[in-house]
Amino acid sequence: MGFGQLGAHGVPGAVALTTTLDDIAHVTHPYKTADACLRRNLLYLTRSRTGYAYMQDCGIRLEPRKITAWLAEDRTPNAEQQRRLENAFRLLRRRNMAASLTRRLNADGGTSVEIYPVDQSEVDPKQQREARWRHKNIYRWDGIVEAWSRSDLHELTHRWQYVISDLDSDWRQYEYVTHLGFWA
Repeated sequence: MGFGQLGAHGVPGAVALTTTLDDIAHVTHPYKTADACLRRNLLYLTRSRTGYAYMQDCGIRLEPRKITAWLAEDRTPNAEQQRRLENAFRLLRRRNMAASLTRRLNADGGTSVEIYPVDQSEVDPKQQREARWRHKNIYRWDGIVEAWSRSDLHELTHRWQYVISDLDSDWRQYEYVTHLGFWA
């Protein structure tokens, strides 16, 4: 039986880890409007040659007049271009933040992570499993942050399974989580 077939809600631990690291590194900002995010992305990407390279890698044609018009807000990129700009921003921001984020998370003996299990409120009470929130100190973040900076979800999944494997004999119930919390 697969995850969620009985009504449990959650996300894979690697996805929750990506979301939390994105929040810490200010890759995403839930309170900004779409226009503010577009402006932030354009300004960040046009500061360096590397940003232009990331835009090109994400499929944005680098026409100077078009980029200038976007920056001056004379023209607005279409929805597909905005998605590609967001992807280029996300990749560049993760790359730029990886080293400092690794130092921050490894400092003082690692960072403690609070693991909130899946939401079982819609699961039949006879089918529910006892799952409490757990905390785990992760001492070495190098591999996790490296996988996150490359957007390598497969490697991040592998790293997450390694982290939770020593929680207890029922560690598999933490493969999917509601949320991961840590202060870094």
